[in-house]
Amino acid sequence: MSDTQFALVIILGVSLLNAAIIFVPLVYSAWLSLHESNVILRTMEFVGAKHYWTAITDPKVLAAAWRSVVFSAIAVVLSFALSLGFALVLNEDFPGKGLLRALVLLPWAISQVVTATVFSFMLNPNVGALNALLAPMGIVGPSHVWLSQDMALIWVSVAFVWHLAPLGTFFYLASLQTIPEDLYNAARIDRAGPVRRFAHITLPHLRHTTLIVLVVMTVEAVRQFDLVFSLTRGGPGTASQILPMLVFRYNFEFSQYGLAAATSFILTAMSVALAVGYFLLLRKKKAKKETANG
Repeated sequence: MSDTQFALVIILGVSLLNAAIIFVPLVYSAWLSLHESNVILRTMEFVGAKHYWTAITDPKVLAAAWRSVVFSAIAVVLSFALSLGFALVLNEDFPGKGLLRALVLLPWAISQVVTATVFSFMLNPNVGALNALLAPMGIVGPSHVWLSQDMALIWVSVAFVWHLAPLGTFFYLASLQTIPEDLYNAARIDRAGPVRRFAHITLPHLRHTTLIVLVVMTVEAVRQFDLVFSLTRGGPGTASQILPMLVFRYNFEFSQYGLAAATSFILTAMSVALAVGYFLLLRKKKAKKETANG
């Protein structure tokens, strides 16, 4: 074979493998969402859109969806702010910058299960580092419960931010290093302060990077499961039971495979809608800017 033929064979093989890995489970999930399965009798009954209607009207699904929205909002806002802040710091020249970059990347390099384990030990009411630090100061009691009904979802969000913010940091850092230094020098000559330089030079150059960071963080937050399962199991009660956690329970605990599949497709639709919304918002702002300049 020629090089071109060999390359086409390799590409075809990889494409078929990806199609098998992605589309076969997707089609099977769609088929499951339209059927009612009976585990005991091992029967499958076609029920149409019944599971989709149940998923959008069930109070448990609606409550889990609301918790997903709250979790995603906290996680995305904090991740965005910390990512940009860390990137601005790491973009400066100072001794030990290389070591600090490696340390900032470390939380993202470890798995979410390890992240959950770290936070589980830190928040432990009996031997946790947080109580050991704050209890002697009288800020909290000696056995303060951090993963309570009111605070569990917030702490899961903080753990998610700790894990994912470094990824956004390096997206921003790479983008910051492409901004011409001449622009900042010209702004200094015109006596523009740090705030004006940031608003009129840095932020406009980070617009597309911000879109990528927001899409990645939002999709990761909406589909988050590993960290929640490892840290709280969705508890206490249902305090941190977000939508992917409920899908897991429908499927593996209650054996409601059709309802789990339908709910997962609704979750996918939420992710796609948010990503498309970001793109449309950016396109609208770009069109307004081009109109104003024209």
